[in-house]
Amino acid sequence: MIETEEPCLVKAGQGFSVLYKNRFLYSKYSPQKAIEQTIANLDILPQTLILCFSPCLWYGLKELLGKLPENSLILGIEADKKLFELAEKNLNEIKKSCPQDSKKILLTSPSKIEELIKTLPHFRRTVLIEMSGGTFFYKTLYSQTALFSQNFIASFWKNRITLVKMGRLFCKNFFRNLREIPAEQSIPHSSPFFLRPFIVFGAGESTETFLSKISKETLQKCTVLAVDAAISVLLKHKIQPDFIIAVESQLAIEKAYIGANRTKATIISDLASRPAVLRHTNGRHLYFYSEFSESEFLKNAESKNILPAKIPPLGSVGLTAVYLALFMRFDSNVPVFVTGLDFSYSLGFTHARGAPAHTARLISSNRFKPVENYDAAFKADAKTVPGKNGPVITDTALKNYATLFVNYFHDSKKLYDAGFSGLNLGLPSVTAEQIEKFCQPLIQKKEGEFDALYEQNKKNSSSSGIKIKTKAYLLEEKNALLRIKELLSKGEKALPTPKPNLSAEIENLLSKREYLYLHFPDGYRFEAGNLSFLKRISNEIDFFLKNFENL
Repeated sequence: MIETEEPCLVKAGQGFSVLYKNRFLYSKYSPQKAIEQTIANLDILPQTLILCFSPCLWYGLKELLGKLPENSLILGIEADKKLFELAEKNLNEIKKSCPQDSKKILLTSPSKIEELIKTLPHFRRTVLIEMSGGTFFYKTLYSQTALFSQNFIASFWKNRITLVKMGRLFCKNFFRNLREIPAEQSIPHSSPFFLRPFIVFGAGESTETFLSKISKETLQKCTVLAVDAAISVLLKHKIQPDFIIAVESQLAIEKAYIGANRTKATIISDLASRPAVLRHTNGRHLYFYSEFSESEFLKNAESKNILPAKIPPLGSVGLTAVYLALFMRFDSNVPVFVTGLDFSYSLGFTHARGAPAHTARLISSNRFKPVENYDAAFKADAKTVPGKNGPVITDTALKNYATLFVNYFHDSKKLYDAGFSGLNLGLPSVTAEQIEKFCQPLIQKKEGEFDALYEQNKKNSSSSGIKIKTKAYLLEEKNALLRIKELLSKGEKALPTPKPNLSAEIENLLSKREYLYLHFPDGYRFEAGNLSFLKRISNEIDFFLKNFENL
């Protein structure tokens, strides 16, 4: 057979097939039958993104459009350049004959799917259809594209659930922390103050094992980062952390800071974290900012250069601590050792002894409720899986965090796993003995070793007028909320007169202040003309105005 480098239409028994690279992309006898039967068997629900891989001649499109429910879309995806041109040509002809359906069908390539999917409406699910044999040439790429699309949609709705539960609190904390002028106390990037090795402590059981094997002298030669839940574990072993990572926004986390007034550790906190934890230590404060929502009000604040350094929203204090260590170290030659990020537990124990969870069990234990937490091992989604040194127990949430850790950090240079138990993190492993040997030639930290860092931060920020810009931004938000309140209560009678009209001014102000409705179940779609939506927003204004008092 002659090699066909161009897609060729070939007469088939009941229509046309396509011959390309010595392969028929449709049946030689009944090219439409298979795809039409596949579509006939589909049960498509509303708000579905239908991914049509290698559509070529678009056989079955008419039947697919006939079954297309409301708020759904057909997205053709073609990886091969020449087959893409063929599919595009045929789609243009179809759109000319059926202009009423043209907006329901799109065509793209796998390389552009990430950019495109962010601009589409929020779908709830995907349906995958192999429209021709053209998928044979790029099977792996199509599988990756399908997985990305499914994960993107799932991630959006998981984030929506989080924002419905926590979005109001995130926004409240954001503005309260912003009043502390966090840009003046931003975490440093690749700072010469961080030439020492980093040790990042989580609150998992492996922290306890690690502390029994490492000497205090070695820890005195390293920069010690601890997640907030690990503070009490370290203090119990008479170890002073240098930095404490705070990302939790709820009141419950304050239990982790009991006894923390004995340390002078610097708290590194997210702008959305609980502001009250800052008063629980005798140390200084540094800030970072993670974008918990793709919102205009966050982009507006960012554009005014009043926010501290930005890091990705990782969802876990452990992952955030590791990212910060990599972010702050002088260069990629400075090693970072991780322990206590187990993402698993053993029968009866979920954390290292001394952690808040363990202390709570000690306090509440009685003859009916032992200290050992067996409930965690037998809950609905708990499962036993292989760990680093034998079977461990994990659950869906912890397993997802471990997977995220591996995906995010597996190729980070000089990042090592010093944990003795837990799920595999995809990192080279080191022992306490190896760390001690590496640190042997280093000198111990001096008292106030990081003081110059804060002086440098203060010096760098004072000349830029950050205080003035931050206060101006907060006043701008306060005045905007007062204006929205007046427009919603007085309507056309508001003074000054709404410009260009009432609806337009309300929409303009609210579209840039998503914090007023981010936590609504339907808050992802702003509806300025929806009276119920506006009434709910009106009830939120006084809550947020409290954040701007006494400016």
